Amino acid sequence: MESEYIQVRRSQLNFYEEIPLFSQTNETQFVLYKPPGITLNQMRVKDGRLPEKLYIKQNDKIRGIQEVQKVFNRQLKESIRSNNPGKVKEIIVKLMEETLSEPRSGSLEGVSETVDILVSDYTQQSDIIKKLLFVSSKDYTTALHSINVMALVLGYATFLNYALAEKRVLGLASLLHDVGKTKINSELLKVPRKLTDDEFHEIQQHTVLGAKILDTCKFSSSQVKLAARQHHEKLDGSGYPGHLNHISKVAQIVGLVDCYEALTNDDRPYRRAMEPVKALELIKKDVAANKFDRDIFKTFVRSLAR
Repeated sequence: MESEYIQVRRSQLNFYEEIPLFSQTNETQFVLYKPPGITLNQMRVKDGRLPEKLYIKQNDKIRGIQEVQKVFNRQLKESIRSNNPGKVKEIIVKLMEETLSEPRSGSLEGVSETVDILVSDYTQQSDIIKKLLFVSSKDYTTALHSINVMALVLGYATFLNYALAEKRVLGLASLLHDVGKTKINSELLKVPRKLTDDEFHEIQQHTVLGAKILDTCKFSSSQVKLAARQHHEKLDGSGYPGHLNHISKVAQIVGLVDCYEALTNDDRPYRRAMEPVKALELIKKDVAANKFDRDIFKTFVRSLAR
């Protein structure tokens, strides 16, 4: 059945080595085109001619994502060595979009290597994180937002000279904090108006859904799951989903940075993206109201000004 097969993005056809590729001969029949253990490049397809569409089996999707992640991570290392922030961001966006197409155990763990590369290679270079943030993109997506939050959080951690292990946890937590949005009606995420109370309640569920997704994953730190669940909690108990006032430190950092990034980069029909200073002034009012931690806020501001 056709539903058993998934079309592969043409730009990624050469990424698959252990995953077999199939072509479609008619409406219901698929035949093996590339066997496992070889890439299309190695097959030396005559004159570069390929079927218009190639497919993988549905039950190979997780392994396929893992193969794609490995290739993107190799490209990421090469782009870091050539000091090309634009290419670095492009690769991470593509990697995250691929990962979030099937956000569950087996695919989400693959971004651990991505964060390791960024933490060990990228944050060691002067101002390289800021360069990553300056690279703009046409579409403001969950993947792009998460990447921007991660870059800001790693800048914060680098400013404080955090150990590599702490940076890895913060990098993963910030990159995956909004993974639950993949289970929310995508139309709600781009509604050109203010949300109704019911719609906002549905959006709020991304915190619970994200924690459930990450609970199935094999991350060494529980902080990754806690950040997904708690990044919208506030110290005065006014946040969601649990109205907590005892919030993990990682979730507090991710939550404050998440707020700043959304204010400064996300245009809404009812408000324009703010200038950084105005966004910080707004967040400072929440700090005064005991919604965000004062020390985290002060340190974050200093990390931005560095």
